[in-house]
Amino acid sequence: MQAVQASLCTVHLGYLLMLVDCLRQDGLDVDTIFGSAYLQELAALDPNTRRPIEEWEALVDKAQPHAERDVALRMAEFVKPWDTGPIGFITMASRNLREAAESLAQFYNLLNDVYTLLAELVDERFEIAMLPLSAHHSPALERLTLATICWHGRWLSRRADLQFDVDFAFPEPPPSQLAVLKKIFGGQIRFDAARSALLGPAEYEILQVSRGDHGVQETLRAQLMAEMSSLQDASTSFVHKVERIIKTRLETGHVSLEDIAEDAGVSVRTLQTRLEESGLNFRALLDRMRHAQVLLYMGDLDLSLIDMAHMLGFATQSSFHHAFKRWTGMTPGAYRKQRLKAGISNKGLVL
Repeated sequence: MQAVQASLCTVHLGYLLMLVDCLRQDGLDVDTIFGSAYLQELAALDPNTRRPIEEWEALVDKAQPHAERDVALRMAEFVKPWDTGPIGFITMASRNLREAAESLAQFYNLLNDVYTLLAELVDERFEIAMLPLSAHHSPALERLTLATICWHGRWLSRRADLQFDVDFAFPEPPPSQLAVLKKIFGGQIRFDAARSALLGPAEYEILQVSRGDHGVQETLRAQLMAEMSSLQDASTSFVHKVERIIKTRLETGHVSLEDIAEDAGVSVRTLQTRLEESGLNFRALLDRMRHAQVLLYMGDLDLSLIDMAHMLGFATQSSFHHAFKRWTGMTPGAYRKQRLKAGISNKGLVL
C-alpha cells in the first residue's frame, strides 16, 4: 500500500488493526485489498504506535468498494469496550452512563488527537460533542466515534432500546448510508451542523452500569492520566498547548484569559480566534479542564472541598458547588460520599 504522508493528527495503531480484523471477520480478502507486505508491517509495530489519521482514512477508502456496508459504521458495531484497553475498562467500571461518558471524554485523546470529546448537559439533554483539535476533519472518524458510543451505551446499560439524536458536521450522505445511520441511532439525524454530537434525554445519564468492578477505577484512572500527560506534553496541537498552560495555572488557583494568552505567546484576540477554529472558546476550555481536574482531586481525601474550589480558581464556594453539580448532577459532598460507598478509598471523608 502506498505510504501516507505524516500528519500532525494521529490515531492509535488499534484503529488500523481493528479495521483489518473487522474486514477479515466479514470475509473480505484483506491481503488483496491492502497488500500482505503492508499488513505484516502493521502487525510488527509496537502496540502503542500512533499513525497519521490519513493512513486510517486511506484504509477505509480502499476497503469501501469491497464492503457491503459503510466501513466506519460496520467497525463501530464490531468494536467492543474492552478492545480499547484501559479506557474501555474504566467505562465498564463506571456507575452510570454519565460517568462512563465523562471518563471516555477525559481520555479520548489516547485514542486519537484529531478531536476531543465534551460530555455535558445542554438544555436538559445529555450531549457528547466532538471538537476538532486542528483544521483536519474526518467524517469517517466522526461516524465511527458516535456510532461506537451509541452501541456501547446500550451494552453498558443493558438497554437495547436506547435512541439517540445525532448532529453531523458533514453534508447529508447518500440514501444507503443515511438509512444505516437512522437504523443505528434511532433518533433524529441532522447534517451540516456546527459540530458532530450525540444527544440523548437527560435521564439516560443516570442509567446504571453493572458490567464491572467500580473499585478498579482509581487504578485505571491513574494509569490513563500518566499516559495522557505524556501524550499532551509531546503534542504540537495549539489546544493541547493551551490546556497545558491552564493545567499549570489551575494548580496555583490563578487563571485568566490575559494570563493564558501571555503564557502562550499570543494576543488575547489570537488566542480566542485559534480556539474558535477548533469549535471552542476560552470559557468552555477552562470549564472542561476544571471538570477533569476536580475528578482527580476527589480521589485525594487529604484535600477539602474548600481547597478544591481555591485550586480550581473559583471565587466562591457556591460557584464551585454550582459548577460541580452542572458537571456531574451531584453536589461535591454527595459525589465524594458515593465514591467512598463504592469502596474506591478507605480514607476518612474530608469536607
